[in-house]
Amino acid sequence: MKLEEIKKKNIYTVPDKYFDQLPTRIQSRVNEKTPVSTLHWNWGWLYKLAIPAAAVLFLIFYFGKTDFNTPQNAEAILDQVSTDDVIAYLSEMDLSTSEIIETIDFSNFEFYETGMLPQDIELEENVMDILTDEYGMSDDIL
Repeated sequence: MKLEEIKKKNIYTVPDKYFDQLPTRIQSRVNEKTPVSTLHWNWGWLYKLAIPAAAVLFLIFYFGKTDFNTPQNAEAILDQVSTDDVIAYLSEMDLSTSEIIETIDFSNFEFYETGMLPQDIELEENVMDILTDEYGMSDDIL
């Protein structure tokens, strides 16, 4: 079948006087007044919003009065921790003696002429062994 063999026929039809009546039909639909819905207060809906809003205001007020930015003194914080807790923490941290000594500020210590401690302290051999075992120090440090 060739294109020339197909009949040329308009299959679409328009009702009589459709385009003559179209502007008046459009104008009548535009002029129709649609009912406007009025706002009705639903108190249940208001309570559903009021409760979360009140909770948010309460949280803002509560946390607004609490001053989280107050700097606290490190010594005051450490005073709240017991010595046993500090010792337990340090033993769990698996720190070596040299690591702990590196963190100490020696500017507040009173030094003797030959060092921090007097050199003429004599300890019995078994006391020295107990101390080196307890603190994990080697004889090279002493």
